Amino acid sequence: MADEIKSITFDEAVTEKLQPLLDHGNRLLLSYDDGVGPYSHHGLMALQVSFQFVVVGADANVDDYQAALTSALGPVLYKGYSGEFLGQDLHASFNKLMHTIRLTDAGEQIDDNVEVVVDESAAK
Repeated sequence: MADEIKSITFDEAVTEKLQPLLDHGNRLLLSYDDGVGPYSHHGLMALQVSFQFVVVGADANVDDYQAALTSALGPVLYKGYSGEFLGQDLHASFNKLMHTIRLTDAGEQIDDNVEVVVDESAAK
């Protein structure tokens, strides 16, 4: 299963938030917030599963992000080992009540508060 190509869809509200940030060659990461790598600072792995969408520049260091999801917004890179938390039919949707992004798969809610972080490497 680890070798299966996975994809993610975004609802309209999430697409409207992310699309403009991906101009100028910026790339999108789905970063498992486990304290590993330059874009993960919390290391909450023992407490909860937590992800962030991180927008990085075209030349940013993405060595820790060896796997990719396909999406309408282009490839979404992620840490290969974090794929154990990502099932099939991944979907990011905007929760209007809480003003948060919810990440789900076909079987369950993965994270109900996915933050969007724009790294300093990202072109504005």
